[in-house]
Amino acid sequence: MRGNRMFAVAAVLAILAVLGVCGGDALQAKEKAGQTPPRVTAPAGMVRPSVSTAAVEGASFAGSQACKACHAKEFKEWSASGHANMLRPYDAGIVKGNFSGPELVFEGVEVEDADKNKVKIAPKVKAETRDGKCYVTLLDADSPANAQSYEVVEVLGSLWEQQYYLKVGDKVYPSPVRWVETDKQWRKNAFAPFWWAADGTPDGRPRKPEEMPAKQTVDYQCNGCHTTAFNAKKDEQGKYAFSRLEGGIGCEQCHGPGSKHVAAQGQGGILNPRKLGTWQQEQLCGQCHIRVNSKQDKDFAFPLGFRSGQTDLQDKVEFWSYSTRPANFWGNEDSRKNRQQYHDTMRSGHMAAGVTCSACHLDHATKHLSSSLKLPREQQCVGCHAAQKALYEGSVHASKGVVCVDCHMSKMGNRAGATQKTPKDPWDVSAHTMRVVTPEEADVFKMRSSCDKCHKDADRAAKGAALMESRQAVLKQVQKLQSSPAGGKAASTAVEKANLVLMDGSLGAHNPQKALQLLQASK
Repeated sequence: MRGNRMFAVAAVLAILAVLGVCGGDALQAKEKAGQTPPRVTAPAGMVRPSVSTAAVEGASFAGSQACKACHAKEFKEWSASGHANMLRPYDAGIVKGNFSGPELVFEGVEVEDADKNKVKIAPKVKAETRDGKCYVTLLDADSPANAQSYEVVEVLGSLWEQQYYLKVGDKVYPSPVRWVETDKQWRKNAFAPFWWAADGTPDGRPRKPEEMPAKQTVDYQCNGCHTTAFNAKKDEQGKYAFSRLEGGIGCEQCHGPGSKHVAAQGQGGILNPRKLGTWQQEQLCGQCHIRVNSKQDKDFAFPLGFRSGQTDLQDKVEFWSYSTRPANFWGNEDSRKNRQQYHDTMRSGHMAAGVTCSACHLDHATKHLSSSLKLPREQQCVGCHAAQKALYEGSVHASKGVVCVDCHMSKMGNRAGATQKTPKDPWDVSAHTMRVVTPEEADVFKMRSSCDKCHKDADRAAKGAALMESRQAVLKQVQKLQSSPAGGKAASTAVEKANLVLMDGSLGAHNPQKALQLLQASK
């Protein structure tokens, strides 16, 4: 009996060691250094192997409307999703921004003067409506003749922010104004500085259409992720021509080109993302929820030529990181901006165990106006994490209504910009590492911690220190349990009580008092 007990404890200690949560001083040293704990190698079979994509090889894109007749239910669900409504042609009915004529002044916009020196200006922009169409007009106070007015031709997004694509000559650019739906206000800061040039005046001057940088168009910076079947083809002179099938994320962006499926009247010729392998599923979502530059042409801010079912995303792109884009990442490589979920998940225990995006998120995200999760946030994690749920029950955090995602997916990143209502950029993006960042680690990297929403300043520091102390106390009890003799029925009861703490894997962080009580009782 004692041998069984010792085996159980030793096995769990080995797991905890791999997770980087055992080892006394080594534990604190790792967390002080801000090192991400090593991940457990997934047991054989948990990561599903890739499947063949032969069904769609040689097929062409047919368009989402071709799916409607046979897949009415799925088409209806998809049509209501954020993916389907990602990018739409201009229609007054879908515009949420205030185009009634407000004039917006953007302070501190950094532009270049004629000598390539950085200069800060305060340009003014007017959002207005004329003849039933929306326009963004860049004003020039000292030289009104320099004003440039551009029509909104497409609308991007609707849930958190709304961006507007402007027609400039024969090209399309993302607007300098951006609407924050939560605040019902315009961003305080300009979305992009390339709309202006310095001319020695406080507000600079709007660039003329022929002066606009060609590499900042939506075809270079945006449309690979905001459209379906995007293609960039270069001619012999090195000039690109762009094409796409439809705006938004259509059916075939995830299921693969469907011409064979249509021709076969639904009998094969298509991919089902649910049946793809782990890496195929993860890279399918990762192609857009990512910050990269294309290796084919670094001017493109997304992968070129990636299709559903492929697993060579890493060969097509150069990933942004803290060393190359420090504004987008914290010093420990956690994301601090939106649309970087792939960066986080690749470093998470979820991915190591073969848990992909679709395990938690709806395939067609029909609840996008409130959430794309399959279950309410308080239920999302406990179906898989039974030991953690059992230990957490009765804790101080649980009594306050704190649920798993509040700490393990805390708001560590920024999406929407500051407005007059919200003077600072809000923290409105959930981390996807699933890892709690302690106040101690946050101090090392001068970043947000997972505790910052509820605990500030001295309270934050005290709670962080208390957490570390309690984990050390639990570790000490675990080590005593490993070396103490036991036998008979008492040993069986001891193992049962201790296993809850051991299998929880947090070294008591989920409920320090309960963990210590169980371990002390098991002696």
